[in-house]
Amino acid sequence: MMDEQKLKKIAQKTLALTNADEAEVVLFVANRGLTRFANSQIHQNVSLEDLGLSVRVAFGKRIGVASGNSFQGVVLQNVVNRAEAIARLQKEDPHFRGLPEARKLPKIKSVVIQAAPQERAQNVSAVIKKAKEKKIIASGAYDSSVTEVAVANSKGVWAYHAAGASDLSTILIGENSTGFGSQLVKNPADMRADDVADKALAKVISGQNPKDIEPGEYDVVLESQAVNEMMSFFAWLGPNSRLYYEQASPFSGKLGEKVLGENITIIDSPLDESGFPMPFDFEGVPKQKTEIIKQGKLVNLTYDSYHAGRFNAKNTGHALPAPNTSGPIPLHLAFEPGTKSLEEMIKGVKRGLLVTRLWYVRFLNPRSLSITGMTRDGTFLIENGEIVHGVRNLRFNQSIPEALNNVVEIGRDLESVGSFETELGTNRMPALHIKNWNFTSGTQF
Repeated sequence: MMDEQKLKKIAQKTLALTNADEAEVVLFVANRGLTRFANSQIHQNVSLEDLGLSVRVAFGKRIGVASGNSFQGVVLQNVVNRAEAIARLQKEDPHFRGLPEARKLPKIKSVVIQAAPQERAQNVSAVIKKAKEKKIIASGAYDSSVTEVAVANSKGVWAYHAAGASDLSTILIGENSTGFGSQLVKNPADMRADDVADKALAKVISGQNPKDIEPGEYDVVLESQAVNEMMSFFAWLGPNSRLYYEQASPFSGKLGEKVLGENITIIDSPLDESGFPMPFDFEGVPKQKTEIIKQGKLVNLTYDSYHAGRFNAKNTGHALPAPNTSGPIPLHLAFEPGTKSLEEMIKGVKRGLLVTRLWYVRFLNPRSLSITGMTRDGTFLIENGEIVHGVRNLRFNQSIPEALNNVVEIGRDLESVGSFETELGTNRMPALHIKNWNFTSGTQF
């Protein structure tokens, strides 16, 4: 770690190097330890210390962004020079209203602890030991990191946050079945490797000798990992104000209208300390709780400073690091929970499938927010409220809005899971019982 005062000096030094009308500096410091295992043995143990620097400058309405991976003076000057050169070559952007002004940031508690190599190895060994006892092969990874993020600009913004995250995940491999287990915690002392192993083992053992099942529409109980895969695509294209006003969102033109089932309330909750809180976005704008879907109605969109200016709206603090062509995306999604446990939800299914997680999910049609992918690492037939046997994995084609209009039950327990292909945020996801999920074909495994 570098600490706040060192990063503040670097940011001030960088801002002093430019003659642009406005300037912004984003600094990243990551200390990461990774222990990977396969064939029931540790095969990789690495440590990474990484620095990231991004500079955005504006000459009037001409904007340039450049980046580097060192905080040395010559690198700072080089990055500033490149950002200025890029800006001078740009056309004016009529929608640019300037960088954000400084605002008071919320205070949150954070845990800044990283698991030591020995600690990671002990947790991995616990998983391997349990798997070996059942003659099952263990693979997976334990990733533990401490990350610092700082944002400064020429209008007086200064924002700093440091936090730790430890993520243990495993795929256990039996003769003809697999099982997944994971845990994401702020403090490595809270990691429960035995629980991770037990969850994955239960999937492998109960999923042995999976049977074929005909494709078609089924009730499904998606566990939190599967729900998170789906909702990561929702976050990308659903409440994103850029896509909404460019008529590229399935919800375009429907603000204030019912778009999902009345039992669905979805919020972006970046200050929730039961998750992994983040007090500001990547422009240094304070984050806040934002209700996106309320009892099925689309009540708010997400904005950063650029799109708030462009669409004459309030900035909701959803900026990603510049240059951001994706638009403002929520990184801390959560459902309003229901009242039933996963086991109670399964008991409510007459005939359907329990899905541990989704894999290789991609868009079929972004405009309708339809996705395709496969089930993985534990798919089971449910009949009359009981898990009967494992089934071979299935491919699905499914509209997310359609699925969220067909939710029968929402789980009471929210699990912390990482946002879509990013280390910038964490969601809090429940299990969902959804009717009429569309499976299109089977597989051989």
